[in-house]
Parts: sequence; C-alpha cells; structure tokens
Amino acid sequence: MKRKSKGVLLFVLAFALILCLTLGVVALQFFWGGNEKSSPLPQVLGVALTDSTLSGHWDDHGWMGDGTEYWQVELSQQDAAALEKTVQTREGWHPLPVNEDGEALLYGRQWQEGTESFSTGPYLTGKDGKALLPQVEEGYWFFWDDQTHSPETAGVLGRGSYNFTAAVYDTATRTLYCGELDT
Repeated sequence: MKRKSKGVLLFVLAFALILCLTLGVVALQFFWGGNEKSSPLPQVLGVALTDSTLSGHWDDHGWMGDGTEYWQVELSQQDAAALEKTVQTREGWHPLPVNEDGEALLYGRQWQEGTESFSTGPYLTGKDGKALLPQVEEGYWFFWDDQTHSPETAGVLGRGSYNFTAAVYDTATRTLYCGELDT
C-alpha cells in the first residue's frame, strides 16, 4: 500500500510541477510582450496599428535586459495617415534630417576640427554592427531617452550606458523602422 501511495504522490507532484511551469510561461508571454499582434511597437512612439504588416522583427536582449530590438512595419494607408497626424503633436517626433547627436547615435558621425578628424557611433546597430535604421530622405525621426524620460538627444553621448528608443518613418514608402537599445 505504501508503494502505491508513493506512486500517486509522485504523479500528483509531477503534474503540479508541469502545471506551474506551463502557467508561468503563459504569464511571462502575457506580461512581457506576448501580445505582439495588437501593438508590436514600443508604446512610447504613440503609434497604434490596425492593419499594417510587421515585415521584420528581432530581439537580442539577454537575460539581464541588455540588447537591441528591431521592428520594420509596412504601414497601411489608414495607419500611415494616423501616424502622420501623431508626428505633428507627439513628443519625440521630428521632421528629417536628424540632429547631430541623433546622427551620431543612429548612423555614426565624422567631423574635423582643425587638422584632427573625429568620429563616433553608430550606437544603435544591427547584428552586423552597422547602423540599424536606414537613412531616409523624406519623413520623420523619433527619439526617446529612457534614462531621462526625454526626447532630447543632447547629453546622451557622454554617458556610460545607452537606453533609448529611436525610429525613422519613410513617408515615400510608408515604412516605419524602429530600434531600442539597452546597455
């Protein structure tokens, strides 16, 4: 009889463990981004998508939270019209071209002072180490500093860590490119 009750007890414990692990995974997906169909982009952009196509996405954040995440979205006409209204009033959105600090953060910047040449960046890079976001001729760019909760790029380059969200919207192709960097 003892042998049978030990077997039942082990079965119940194994079942409880499997149930807890399954519920834990579901909870993590729900609370940490499992609902990408409704809004695949960072909320700070102020972009609500209804029928656009997520054409590219990857996330290389590690267990400690450091890393880069990337989105590429082909906007529908309806979502593009909504975004073009949003960029007029939402903090962090600016018409192109990117300012000098933004250029260094997103694309890298080179300059000359007297006889000396200097360069910095890019800091927001893809898996290949090159600038993550494409340079766009017509459209808007977005920047949000997660450390100061500010849309200002000034002062970011002087830090030891970088935590920001940046985006470029190409009005000619209705394509939105977005990246987040957490170091």
